[in-house]
Amino acid sequence: MMKRFNLKSSYTALLGAGLLSLTVIGCGSDGNDGEDGKDGVVGSPISSVSAVNADITSASVKDGFLTVNFTLSDANGAAVLKLQNSDIAAVSFGRIGTEDDVKNYKGEPLTDIEGKPRDIWLSYFNKDKGDGHYTGSSYFKGGDCEDCLTDNGDGTYTLVLNKAIDTLDKYAYAADVTNGIYLGIKSSNAAGATLRDNSFFYWQPSSDMVQQKPKSIIAEETCQNCHRPGHAGALAFHGSKHETLESCTFCHTDYNSYMKQDKDADGKPVGEPYFFDGSIKGMAHDIHSHSFFDEKGIYPQMASNCQTCHQPDQNLAMADAWKADLDTATCMNCHNSPYAVPSWHWDKDNNQIAESKQNCMSCHSVHTGGYRGGEAGHYTENANAHATQLKVVFDEVAVAADKQTVTATFKVLDGDELVPLSQIDPRPYKYGGYNSAIVFNGISGDDFSVNYQKVGFNTFTALDDGRIQSVISNADFTVTDALANNATIALSSQLHVCFGAKGLRAVCDVTQLDSGKQTAPYLVSDTFFFKQDGTKVDKTPRTQHAEMKACQDCHTTAITHRYSNDMDGCASCHNGTRDKKGIGSSNLAYIVHSKHYINGFFKKTDCQTCHGTAGFGLDKIAANAAPVAFGTTDGQRLGATNEQTLVSPQTAACVSCHTKPYALNDAAVGHIKSFGGVLAVNEFVAQDGTKSYALGVPASDYEAEANAAGPESCSTCHTTDKLLEQHKNWGFGW
Repeated sequence: MMKRFNLKSSYTALLGAGLLSLTVIGCGSDGNDGEDGKDGVVGSPISSVSAVNADITSASVKDGFLTVNFTLSDANGAAVLKLQNSDIAAVSFGRIGTEDDVKNYKGEPLTDIEGKPRDIWLSYFNKDKGDGHYTGSSYFKGGDCEDCLTDNGDGTYTLVLNKAIDTLDKYAYAADVTNGIYLGIKSSNAAGATLRDNSFFYWQPSSDMVQQKPKSIIAEETCQNCHRPGHAGALAFHGSKHETLESCTFCHTDYNSYMKQDKDADGKPVGEPYFFDGSIKGMAHDIHSHSFFDEKGIYPQMASNCQTCHQPDQNLAMADAWKADLDTATCMNCHNSPYAVPSWHWDKDNNQIAESKQNCMSCHSVHTGGYRGGEAGHYTENANAHATQLKVVFDEVAVAADKQTVTATFKVLDGDELVPLSQIDPRPYKYGGYNSAIVFNGISGDDFSVNYQKVGFNTFTALDDGRIQSVISNADFTVTDALANNATIALSSQLHVCFGAKGLRAVCDVTQLDSGKQTAPYLVSDTFFFKQDGTKVDKTPRTQHAEMKACQDCHTTAITHRYSNDMDGCASCHNGTRDKKGIGSSNLAYIVHSKHYINGFFKKTDCQTCHGTAGFGLDKIAANAAPVAFGTTDGQRLGATNEQTLVSPQTAACVSCHTKPYALNDAAVGHIKSFGGVLAVNEFVAQDGTKSYALGVPASDYEAEANAAGPESCSTCHTTDKLLEQHKNWGFGW
């Protein structure tokens, strides 16, 4: 009998394929390959990306409706797919025009000087606000349309608006000038993270030529120096979809105005409706100037310092536009109260600027040759601005052999000119000492030696060469303790120079100073360092945990009561030797952390905002850093019957934020102490039951406790990377 072979199905398929291939070979070949298939898209759905970036590539207008073509990519430049109509948060559309194109709510022209209209932005989507008021804020929202967006499947999209141009018949569409588009995207990914992007496109529709951005006045980075992305004070308005200055300008046009009604926390109206300038310049000036004076004091700069925002920038075509003196409305944004204008400009009966004074440009303009305009009034003929240009320079230091006196020689320079002693404010300070003083201290190890010492005007003597000399005596100041341990001498200044009218320096007249006819603003201070033999020291001997630039990005030169160009100018007073009237610390870290923590403009725990990449690291605290005073043993001012309570240096950095009653418990205290920290919690109860806390051990016990505890080792586990990770999600809404 013949044997039968049972082939498995897999072998049968293989044999069949081979026979088929032989058949094909037998048919021959024409020698030509077929066409290549279409490449696959390198991209990801929007639900799986961590960031989006839109780029408008072209646009067109037909019958009053806008079409926008754009690409969408992720952080690596790869295509982002599956964008939805509802992800189009906003589209605003407009063109460049002039003040002559529009009128205000009274029907009056916006132009203040005839024949000199300013260029302004005109929105194609205006909104009627009643009583003649209107704004440019009626933008397109993708959620209002189900089929406006076409996904081309390759990371490119076409958006055809179903919202027609509507200027309320104030002006017409113009294809022969620069037109512009703002596209705002807001979506979320599968992890729940919000994805935002603001993109812009400028072109001339008649020629279909791309144009440069018009009205480049302030750089985006200038706003973001303070309004930092991701922080509580970030530019993120109207549902957090508009996060750039440029996006604001599309809706908040120069003609924006309406009657505003304030409301309380429950949404109920408060007071009477009032006129509100809703332009971007009107709002920015009003918010920044008034928040400087309000009870919160959020704005960290002099309200009159235009160049905090209007910084000189050769890359901005209109960086100097604030000097133009063409726009009364801009003046009125700040100068709109009896405190901000001369008394003869104010109409008390109607609580407003007198009607005859409501065109500032008729007098205060370089074009009319009248009184001081914007630049002169705020800078070239302004005492506060002039004062920031003066410099205090310490030339020499001489220490007496018995170390009972230190003689410091300094000069005040206005350019190359010496400012005489007669022009320095001689008045006593209302809380003791003198308005004008120098600050003397020593630096031993990594901290200042003693509490702050203002060496006042009464110690100053004019020298024959125009310089000024101050003799600092141990009879009046703590000289020997400041010089102990061969300390480096630190000198800075708190000087006021007298000015008369229009920012001109003047010989001080106490009567005129007290009456306000003269002013005496602070001068900016630099800290100088000397060895005790008089040799100059080029840089600070202290570890710098933050750069002054980080402060001056927002504060420039103005920080509450002291103008300083360096951290040591602050720390010479706010150092570890100083408690805060028995409860809390006056150390610089404690003061700065508490101010920024409470006001909440930045995330409470974003260390890098001020400290850079690693300045906040506990390992940056020097081994010989001094302990920090956090109160007194009885919670009262330091005196003969009590003593200060001290905290070890690394621990002090932590408890400047992590403090009682909400961020420091017994377990945390025990943990800190087990790794070398010196810490105790002293509770005081007032008669009304209110509790307060002074941290630290009595100064007389500190050395023994520190020796027993051993060196602090917090930084072994709490590294810079871990600190960032542990703090990254802490913050609060603005």
